[in-house]
Order: sequence, then C-alpha cells, then structure tokens
Amino acid sequence: MSQTGLFGTSWQGSLSDLANIIQNVKRFQAFGRLSLRNPELVSIVHLYYRAGKLVHIVGNRGDARAILLDMKNWRYASVRFERCRFKTETALNEEYEELLDDVLAHLYRRGLVAVPQYQPPTSPQARRQSIIESDLIATSEPKELITPMEWRLLVEATRRASLAVAHLVGPQEALNVLQDILDDCSASFPAVVFLKISPNGYLYVTDQSHLDHLSRDDLIAGFAALIAICQHFCSPIIGESDAHRLILQALQELALPLATMGVFRINNHLLASGEH
Repeated sequence: MSQTGLFGTSWQGSLSDLANIIQNVKRFQAFGRLSLRNPELVSIVHLYYRAGKLVHIVGNRGDARAILLDMKNWRYASVRFERCRFKTETALNEEYEELLDDVLAHLYRRGLVAVPQYQPPTSPQARRQSIIESDLIATSEPKELITPMEWRLLVEATRRASLAVAHLVGPQEALNVLQDILDDCSASFPAVVFLKISPNGYLYVTDQSHLDHLSRDDLIAGFAALIAICQHFCSPIIGESDAHRLILQALQELALPLATMGVFRINNHLLASGEH
C-alpha cells in the first residue's frame, strides 16, 4: 500500500490493501472518499468517510446494501482514498459499517484481502494534525481498539484451539479442562471473563458489547494467554513439540495472521525437534 505522506492526499493500493486502508481512515479519523474500481465486473464504488466514520455509499449496483453485498463477489479492484470535504444531507447508521466488516471478513476468507497490519497508536502530534485538518476538537486520548476483522480472528482461533484440546482429552473431560483454563486466565486477563464453554466442548464469547471497553492490547494479551495455556495443557500428554504442532494444525491458515498480531508464536525449534 502506498500513500503520499502520513497526512498526504491519498492512500492507494489493490483489493488486498482494502482492510489496511480502511483501518488507516478510521485510525486518523480522516475525511474523504474511498474509491474502488473493479475492471472485471465494471463496478465502481465510492465510500465517503467523515472523521473516520462511513456516512455515504454510491455505486453502480443499486442501493448501499446491494453495493456492499455485490463486493463479496469481487476478485480484483484498485483502491484509492482521497482526503477531501463533502456535504451529505443524510448519514448511514452503524449497520452499514457492520455490513462492510462482513464483506471484508468474507474477502479475507477467500484469500483476497490481507488482515490489517497492526500499527501503534498515533502520536499526540500526529493526532492533533489530523484533528486540525478535519476541523475537529480533541476531547480525550482515544485508546487503540481491536478491529472487527482482528476480533473475528481471535474468536475463531479460540474456538479451534479449545476444540483441539477437547479432541485430545475427550468431550466429557474437555468441559473440566476448559473450565480450569478459563479459571487460570480470568484473574489476570479481563477479556477471558466473557468466554463460556459450549456443551459441544469449545469456548465462545457470550457478550461482545464489552469489547469497546477493553483496549486492543488487553484483548490480545488475554487471548494469547488462553491459546498458550491450551498448548501448555497438552504438553504433558503428547509432548511439547507435538502439543505445539497440534495447536498449529488446529489454527491452520489463521496461524500467520495471529503471529503477526502477537497472539501466537510459531516456534520453529519445537517444530524441528518434533520431526522424526
């Protein structure tokens, strides 16, 4: 993904860069138009953002909802965000932000969109510059929150890792084991408090409304500890190397994005020592 300076006029790239560009727009509370052009389907979509919020959608495939749903079928696109001012009488509600998140998650599962790269919180100077450009007044120092795509990765990774433990010890014993793992994590990591055990033997989130109250770092630390404890529990049963391999195989294509986020560490030494 290329851009013309930290607060230049544009961010641009291909369809694979879409989630990263949207993350930047939100992170810097940017004003402007995100244009997507699909030469294969002859489709054009314009997403308008005000202070990092999606407020208007225009395209050649119907209304806002139809436009976003059509994007699930895309394979190629050029993407460009241009900082600009615009006027619109009405603004979209959060439903369309959530629908766009679903589109991004769908494109990620198809291998067409990259998971947003973690970027440290913007410096106070950079945030002030962004606010000045947008004619906004800063009221407080915002905390870094998890992105919807990152959250989906964490939830699915937890499900897979806990299922790996359940398959190893059996469904009945898994209920006791997973409860012990939750108890170990809950005292130190607030994110784990919202996890419960399914009767089918895996962990799931009971209440997502609390996520806006937890920072990205807190969530990542909690889920990283949970997955690490799942692996640690398996080690005495099948050995440290095989336990690491078990969790890695359970995570499958999620392992690399999770490693990039700092949730899971791929230990090549353990993998090599487990080879026969």
